[in-house]
Parts: sequence; structure tokens; C-alpha cells
Amino acid sequence: MKQSRQRVLYLHARKPSLRAPVLGAALHEPVADSVTEIDPEPVELPYPTVHAAIVDGWRVIHFPDQRAPFDDREIDLIGYEFILEKMEDYDV
Repeated sequence: MKQSRQRVLYLHARKPSLRAPVLGAALHEPVADSVTEIDPEPVELPYPTVHAAIVDGWRVIHFPDQRAPFDDREIDLIGYEFILEKMEDYDV
């Protein structure tokens, strides 16, 4: 039997553009008791851009606020945060 579950991917981009380079990522899998952390120096990012993730089937569910552009050094965040989701079937 298959069950559809939501995967959530946080991508932090250099600019609020879908084609800007990704600086950091955190993938949240639909697994009980899983812990996800953002690695400040990842060996390999899952996607080079948000656009590449969209091409791979991810859907953007949250875009970064673009009303007041700021330099990443001014705040304690990693770039512009995009939140994406992908529904996938899992065996139950």
C-alpha cells in the first residue's frame, strides 16, 4: 500500500531570484523523529538554484520577502529563504 507524504526543502539563495546561486539547504523528510540541520559548509548542495529544484519536481510554497532588499551580512540569516515541497509516494 502506498501513502503520499510531503517532503520539505529549504533553499537559501544569494538573491531573491529563482536563478540565483543556492548558499545553503535543509531537507526535511517525512520520517518520525528525524532531525534536520543546516550545514554552514555543505559538501554538496542538492540543487545549484531554486529553478533547478523546480525542474526536478519541487513546488515553491514560500518566496522570500522582496519589499526591502538587504545585505546578508546585516542579519543572522543565510541568504533569501525559499521553501519548497514535493509530494511522494511511500510504501506503508
